[in-house]
Amino acid sequence: MMSDKVIKSRLTVGKKKYIYNVLSLITLLLITHSCIEHAPQIPANKLEENNITEELMLLNKSFAAFENEEIEHYIDSLKLDMLQTSTGLRYKIINGGSGGSFQKKDNVTFNYSIRTLDETGCSELKNVTKTVELGKNEIERGLEEAVMLLKTSGKGQFIIPSHLAFGVSGYKNCIPAWTPVFCEINIIESELKR
Repeated sequence: MMSDKVIKSRLTVGKKKYIYNVLSLITLLLITHSCIEHAPQIPANKLEENNITEELMLLNKSFAAFENEEIEHYIDSLKLDMLQTSTGLRYKIINGGSGGSFQKKDNVTFNYSIRTLDETGCSELKNVTKTVELGKNEIERGLEEAVMLLKTSGKGQFIIPSHLAFGVSGYKNCIPAWTPVFCEINIIESELKR
């Protein structure tokens, strides 16, 4: 069985190599595209059609596939038993809770802790209690999706892909950009608006 340090090291090295390769590919695409001479278009104010959007979509898909592999490796290495939603959120319900399922416009008070898969993070994301109205974009999409999988007094563990967590901006200096996160959530109380 691999030690946690070896797992963390492999995740970090693999991610660095992938990011380097992605940045190299983007640089090459931009240089190649800027060196191509294009004939003037008629009318002159019409935007030129190009393949940059398609190339960026392909690049994004390959990054998502790499991140998915990273998450699967993490789950397998720790032998976690998690389910997956259609958005890529992984979850394990520890305690189902009671009452009805949450819907948009419900007010929910919950406690959560977030860290990266290599167990780094910051104190601002540990043991945080928050009250939100669901559906108002008050929290990250993945965190809201996770909350909606629980009921009052419910508790769960979640792996939130970067596109549902802090995305391209990351979170301050403690969660880097494009980093999936591990989250534990405990629902304290709720006000269902039905």
